[in-house]
Amino acid sequence: MHDHPCHQHRPGQHTDQCLTGDCGFCGTSLTDVASGECRACLRIVCENCDAGYQSDLGPICHPCTPPAPTRWTRGEGQEEYRLCIFELALTCGHLVTVALTGWYPVIVACCDRLGGTVRNSLYVPYASDIDYVDVLSERYELRPVGTSRGSARLIGRRPRTDEPCPSPYPGIDGSAGRYPARVGATWSLDGSIPKPETS
Repeated sequence: MHDHPCHQHRPGQHTDQCLTGDCGFCGTSLTDVASGECRACLRIVCENCDAGYQSDLGPICHPCTPPAPTRWTRGEGQEEYRLCIFELALTCGHLVTVALTGWYPVIVACCDRLGGTVRNSLYVPYASDIDYVDVLSERYELRPVGTSRGSARLIGRRPRTDEPCPSPYPGIDGSAGRYPARVGATWSLDGSIPKPETS
């Protein structure tokens, strides 16, 4: 995932490059169109990508907006699903914004800073632990029993700006802050090399 200019600075401190550059999703030039910041991904987006203000989510863009709730009445055959957007501070030194159904995960595969494995030319990064969690939005809806919860969707990623914080408790690793808690190399399990990324 390519880093967007809006993720190269502290939240809320947008530069001229963010405000007059391109929309964070569709690439429309922001010099001639209205724009706004999404609370979830923190990108400046054009008016076509802006979903406006929602009472339970705040200002948000269309790509970050959870799907509209299905109109079910509570009863047999339905269960409640929790739809959330989280900002997770990871031990690899990144802040990621994730949309998912349910509670936040314990680990997240984010980047290659911690190393990873290669098998059959497929690279899989080692997962990062989560230092801190910030709930950006949360809502509930009824869905038929057995509906798939789907996988977590990575909305944005940017470097952390906090300093490393040592733990006051013996035997517990401290926060990684802006730096990885550790760095690692890629291990090939079968001698193959990862396929080049295509985008």
